[in-house]
Amino acid sequence: MGRPYRSLAALLLCAASAAALGAGPMIVAHRGGALAWPENSLHAFRMAEQAGVEFLEFDLQMTADNQLLVTHDADINPQFCTPEAGSGLVAKPVRVLTLAQSRGFDCGARSRAIYPEAEKRPGTRMPALEEVFAAFSGNTRIRYFIETKLPGERAAGAPVDTTLYAAKLDQLIRRYGLEERVVLQSFDWRTLRAMRELNPAVRTCPLGVPRNSADYHATVRELQAGCIVLAAEETTPAQVARFQRDGVLVFSGVIDAPGDWETAVETGYDAIFTNDPVGAGDYLRARGLRR
Repeated sequence: MGRPYRSLAALLLCAASAAALGAGPMIVAHRGGALAWPENSLHAFRMAEQAGVEFLEFDLQMTADNQLLVTHDADINPQFCTPEAGSGLVAKPVRVLTLAQSRGFDCGARSRAIYPEAEKRPGTRMPALEEVFAAFSGNTRIRYFIETKLPGERAAGAPVDTTLYAAKLDQLIRRYGLEERVVLQSFDWRTLRAMRELNPAVRTCPLGVPRNSADYHATVRELQAGCIVLAAEETTPAQVARFQRDGVLVFSGVIDAPGDWETAVETGYDAIFTNDPVGAGDYLRARGLRR
């Protein structure tokens, strides 16, 4: 595969100076740390920043007015998002709501059922992508692991143009000077290909590779990707090391238990991907793998 990504901020400053000089993996806060704080929110991202994570991870959906909204679900989820009193809004697909309408929901007073212990923070709104970039513009250490999500083929609203989607994201990446600090991930590889055409400096990361190919390395080469996410049962330490020699970052799947973090350390991942960034950080420090 050659050495296409060796210059990418010296492979993310040699994996964030070997995870803050502890020789351990970096930490990726999934949805900002969804076990602890309101998912995909500015509050969660600020708390994850305080916890010392290297990457903030979040999802994007495109609104009816072609703006990028930070949220996981294609539809506003009434399980934990409720319309502002008197707004007249009802939960609908994000693609049929404008950015302003989408932000008229409180998504912090309750939490998703799979994250029952997450902090309840009434008044929490879904942020626009630019709000996130602006909020952390003073912190050049923070990196972003951003997932582009697209509605299904028969979903309500206008079809999403994947090139426009990538272009909207690229405009903000360039505006905030984040080419070296964004990794773009997606199960829909069209957005990754579009970004490669628009801005090859942005590292891309295909999701779901094992579902599509038994030859992970060939897929990464074909996509010219600089990252891959693989669960421990989908890879081996030798394969991880081979990717790393080629300048490809290898992230774990989303893992939240000490036994899984231990396996991740043994596998040699560049980063642990977790809903519990505080717990993962404490575990790595106890192992002497993080300051």
